[in-house]
Amino acid sequence: MNYVATVVVGLLAIMVTGSALATLTRQKQIVDAVGAVGFPVQHLWTLGVVKLAAAIGLCLGLLWLPISVAAAVGLVVYFTAAVGMHVHAKQRDLAAPVVFLALSTAALVLLTSVGT
Repeated sequence: MNYVATVVVGLLAIMVTGSALATLTRQKQIVDAVGAVGFPVQHLWTLGVVKLAAAIGLCLGLLWLPISVAAAVGLVVYFTAAVGMHVHAKQRDLAAPVVFLALSTAALVLLTSVGT
Protein backbone atom coordinates (compact mmCIF):
# COMPACT_ATOMS: atom_id res chain seq x y z
CA MET A 1 0.00 0.00 0.00
CA ASN A 2 1.46 3.38 -0.94
CA TYR A 3 1.84 6.33 1.41
CA VAL A 4 -1.19 8.30 0.18
CA ALA A 5 -3.46 5.25 0.42
CA THR A 6 -2.17 4.53 3.93
CA VAL A 7 -2.87 8.09 5.07
CA VAL A 8 -6.37 8.20 3.53
CA VAL A 9 -7.30 4.76 4.87
CA GLY A 10 -5.90 5.65 8.30
CA LEU A 11 -7.85 8.91 8.41
CA LEU A 12 -11.02 7.12 7.32
CA ALA A 13 -10.51 4.43 9.97
CA ILE A 14 -10.13 7.09 12.69
CA MET A 15 -13.20 9.02 11.51
CA VAL A 16 -15.37 5.90 11.18
CA THR A 17 -14.27 4.69 14.63
CA GLY A 18 -15.31 8.04 16.11
CA SER A 19 -18.64 7.86 14.33
CA ALA A 20 -19.16 4.27 15.48
CA LEU A 21 -18.46 5.19 19.09
CA ALA A 22 -20.81 8.18 18.87
CA THR A 23 -23.47 5.87 17.44
CA LEU A 24 -22.96 3.11 19.99
CA THR A 25 -23.10 5.61 22.88
CA ARG A 26 -26.25 7.14 21.37
CA GLN A 27 -24.99 10.72 21.12
CA LYS A 28 -27.89 13.13 20.70
CA GLN A 29 -26.74 14.44 17.31
CA ILE A 30 -26.58 10.90 15.90
CA VAL A 31 -29.91 9.83 17.42
CA ASP A 32 -31.60 12.96 16.04
CA ALA A 33 -30.11 12.53 12.55
CA VAL A 34 -30.99 8.84 12.34
CA GLY A 35 -34.52 9.46 13.61
CA ALA A 36 -35.02 12.33 11.15
CA VAL A 37 -34.32 10.11 8.15
CA GLY A 38 -36.73 7.44 9.34
CA PHE A 39 -34.31 4.76 10.53
CA PRO A 40 -35.66 2.93 13.61
CA VAL A 41 -33.73 4.38 16.55
CA GLN A 42 -34.04 1.12 18.50
CA HIS A 43 -31.76 -0.46 15.87
CA LEU A 44 -29.16 2.29 16.09
CA TRP A 45 -26.66 -0.14 17.60
CA THR A 46 -26.52 -2.08 14.31
CA LEU A 47 -25.22 0.99 12.51
CA GLY A 48 -22.52 1.42 15.15
CA VAL A 49 -21.46 -2.22 14.87
CA VAL A 50 -21.29 -2.00 11.07
CA LYS A 51 -19.13 1.13 11.22
CA LEU A 52 -16.86 -0.36 13.89
CA ALA A 53 -16.43 -3.56 11.86
CA ALA A 54 -15.51 -1.49 8.81
CA ALA A 55 -12.94 0.51 10.80
CA ILE A 56 -11.38 -2.72 12.06
CA GLY A 57 -11.37 -4.08 8.50
CA LEU A 58 -9.58 -0.99 7.24
CA CYS A 59 -6.88 -1.46 9.88
CA LEU A 60 -6.53 -5.20 9.25
CA GLY A 61 -5.99 -4.38 5.61
CA LEU A 62 -2.48 -3.33 6.54
CA LEU A 63 -1.86 -7.06 6.94
CA TRP A 64 -3.93 -8.27 3.98
CA LEU A 65 -5.10 -5.74 1.38
CA PRO A 66 -8.38 -7.46 0.35
CA ILE A 67 -9.79 -6.86 3.83
CA SER A 68 -9.34 -3.09 3.43
CA VAL A 69 -10.90 -3.21 -0.02
CA ALA A 70 -13.93 -5.09 1.33
CA ALA A 71 -14.27 -2.62 4.22
CA ALA A 72 -14.03 0.35 1.84
CA VAL A 73 -16.69 -1.19 -0.45
CA GLY A 74 -18.94 -1.66 2.57
CA LEU A 75 -18.46 1.94 3.63
CA VAL A 76 -19.21 3.26 0.13
CA VAL A 77 -22.46 1.26 0.13
CA TYR A 78 -23.29 2.35 3.71
CA PHE A 79 -22.71 6.05 3.09
CA THR A 80 -24.44 5.98 -0.31
CA ALA A 81 -27.48 4.62 1.51
CA ALA A 82 -27.08 7.28 4.21
CA VAL A 83 -26.98 10.09 1.63
CA GLY A 84 -29.97 8.54 -0.13
CA MET A 85 -31.97 8.37 3.10
CA HIS A 86 -31.14 12.00 3.88
CA VAL A 87 -32.23 13.11 0.40
CA HIS A 88 -35.39 10.99 0.56
CA ALA A 89 -36.28 12.50 3.95
CA LYS A 90 -35.58 16.00 2.55
CA GLN A 91 -32.87 16.60 5.17
CA ARG A 92 -30.62 19.46 4.16
CA ASP A 93 -27.71 18.62 6.45
CA LEU A 94 -25.82 16.33 4.10
CA ALA A 95 -22.29 17.42 5.01
CA ALA A 96 -21.34 14.50 7.27
CA PRO A 97 -22.58 11.61 5.10
CA VAL A 98 -21.22 13.26 1.93
CA VAL A 99 -17.77 13.77 3.48
CA PHE A 100 -17.71 10.16 4.70
CA LEU A 101 -18.87 8.96 1.26
CA ALA A 102 -16.19 11.00 -0.52
CA LEU A 103 -13.43 9.77 1.78
CA SER A 104 -14.67 6.15 1.53
CA THR A 105 -14.71 6.42 -2.26
CA ALA A 106 -11.22 7.94 -2.31
CA ALA A 107 -9.95 5.13 -0.09
CA LEU A 108 -11.54 2.51 -2.33
CA VAL A 109 -10.02 4.04 -5.48
CA LEU A 110 -6.58 4.26 -3.86
CA LEU A 111 -6.77 0.72 -2.48
CA THR A 112 -7.80 -0.78 -5.81
CA SER A 113 -5.05 1.08 -7.65
CA VAL A 114 -2.30 -0.24 -5.36
CA GLY A 115 0.07 -2.38 -7.35
CA THR A 116 -1.25 -1.34 -10.76
